[in-house]
Amino acid sequence: MPAGFLLHLQRNWPLAAAALVLLAMVSYALFTGTVPTNQGSILRSREPAAYWRWLRRLGALLVLALAVLAGTFFLARR
Repeated sequence: MPAGFLLHLQRNWPLAAAALVLLAMVSYALFTGTVPTNQGSILRSREPAAYWRWLRRLGALLVLALAVLAGTFFLARR
């Protein structure tokens, strides 16, 4: 990783932290088959449609956060 990108992550640490938390949640959900929510856990074995819906939403938020981080880095380099 270039030093410029690490500096960019330091300056934009809230978004980088959010992306890291989202990555951890998606990884946890895929490995355990459980999505923890504020209303209880959603199990893949009991509610597959809700499980995959939550996973799609978390994945979309993760992609959006990473795209914003990368986009702002490349726009700042101009």
